[in-house]
Amino acid sequence: MDDRTLTLLLRLIHILAGAFWFGSAVLMAGFIVPTVRDTGRDGGRFVQHLMQQRRLPIFLGIAMLLTVLSGLTMYGRTAAATHGSWMGTPPGIAYGLGGLAAILAAITGSLVSGGAGRRMAVVGQSIGPTGPSADQQEELRRLQQRIALGTRLAAVFLAIAAGAMAVARYL
Repeated sequence: MDDRTLTLLLRLIHILAGAFWFGSAVLMAGFIVPTVRDTGRDGGRFVQHLMQQRRLPIFLGIAMLLTVLSGLTMYGRTAAATHGSWMGTPPGIAYGLGGLAAILAAITGSLVSGGAGRRMAVVGQSIGPTGPSADQQEELRRLQQRIALGTRLAAVFLAIAAGAMAVARYL
């Protein structure tokens, strides 16, 4: 595969996976998480189905991984081709900051929201037919707050990343 084809393929993967990841993060942070919180048990059933049966975390993880790896590859190839001098240019700095923001979004999404979501699934499976106990309700409330914080932070980091990527080549 020649350089031009590889560059086009990497850009295509990066932009499509990044668009899915960013759009999903905004949808989750701005609409789904608040709606689930406001609709109680029905919202919990919806998000449980979305996460477990529809496997949204797997698709988000794949999109996140493809976005970050293709971005790092493109950044590294350009830096290597210029012996590192491009990294100090305004576009190089903007792409680097955008990449850093995306990596922070990946860490935040995986560790904060993902960890809380996995724990919430475990707690949800342990709820009996009479509903959650007081301790389970408190833990679920705390986990919902953590997920809300993680999704908002990831969405903000991804907005910074997308904004930096959108303008970098024009700096």
